[in-house]
Amino acid sequence: MGKLSNMMYMIDLLNTGNIYTLKELSEKIGVTERMVRYYKNEICNNGIAIESFKGPNGGYFMIDKVKNYTSINKYDIQLLDSIYNLLLSNGFKYLDKFKEFVDKAKKMYSIYDEKSKYISNINLNTPGEIEKLVENAINKNDKIEIIYNDIGGSQSKRTIHPLHLFKYKDNYYVTAFCELRNDIRHFELKRITNVK
Repeated sequence: MGKLSNMMYMIDLLNTGNIYTLKELSEKIGVTERMVRYYKNEICNNGIAIESFKGPNGGYFMIDKVKNYTSINKYDIQLLDSIYNLLLSNGFKYLDKFKEFVDKAKKMYSIYDEKSKYISNINLNTPGEIEKLVENAINKNDKIEIIYNDIGGSQSKRTIHPLHLFKYKDNYYVTAFCELRNDIRHFELKRITNVK
C-alpha cells in the first residue's frame, strides 16, 4: 500500500478506540516504526489529533472519532466468500474486481472487530468521590487541583483540565490538560489522592 493508504489504515485502527504501541502499529500496517512516527506527524499536521500514552503500557490512540463505521459481521464475510467461490467456478469476467471488494470488506470487518477490545469509556455505576469530582469537572468544562502520586512515589500538586475518562487494562484514567507540563497528560485515578 502507498503512504496515503497506510495513513488511512492507521486512522481506522486508532479510530477503534484501542491503544496501539508503536510496534503493534508497525506490524499491522507493515512498515517500520520510524514510518509510523512519520504517519502520526503527518496525520496530526492535517488536523486529526493522535494522542500518545507514555509508559510501559502506552501507545497511540484517538479520543475524537473521525467517522462512523458500517457494521460488517463474520456472516457477511462468509457470504461474500461463498459468492466469490461461486463466481470463480462460473468463470466470472470481473472476478479480480470482486476480489478487491471482498478484501476491502474483510479489512473493514477486521477494524470493526478491533473496536474497544482493550479500551472503553467508563460507565461508572458506583463512582467514588474522586471519580465524581473528575466527571463533574468534565461536564462543566472546569479545571481542578489534584495531588498526584508519581510512579516513583513522590507527590506533586497539579492543576488539570479533565477531558475524558477511560479504562485501559483494568485501570481507570483521566485524560487532561496539565498546567504544570503545559501538555495533555493521562492520570491514573487510583494515584490521585486529593481533588479540589
